[in-house]
Amino acid sequence: MSFPQPNVSPAGSSSAQPRRGSGNGAGITSLVFSLIAPASMIVTAPISLLTALFTRPAEGPGSLTWVAPLVLWSLPMIFGLLAVSLGVAAVRGSPPGSNSWTAAAASLWISGLQVAAAMALVLRNGDFMILF
Repeated sequence: MSFPQPNVSPAGSSSAQPRRGSGNGAGITSLVFSLIAPASMIVTAPISLLTALFTRPAEGPGSLTWVAPLVLWSLPMIFGLLAVSLGVAAVRGSPPGSNSWTAAAASLWISGLQVAAAMALVLRNGDFMILF
């Protein structure tokens, strides 16, 4: 019994099959995650307000004041980190000017603007709980 041999073409042969797809997956996925990140605050904002209601004391500083900002920023942080990591991978792995590279560069710009806006709000209010 003999095993089938792989079909190997000689070096320099142009009979290789072209790859399916254009390789835009990481760049476009990064762009989608960077747009979902701020939208996910719609989900986390009501939950963080409820968390603040139950964890903050009526008077004075409390020991659980960190829980509400953690709930507020949890989902946007996950999506933002995914967007940045996929964006960096797509920029490194794609030729400049390709669709994937352009989408990844746009994603990194959007993620940077989101971080700058969030930090501006935090510095203005002096607290990570920027909702109130």
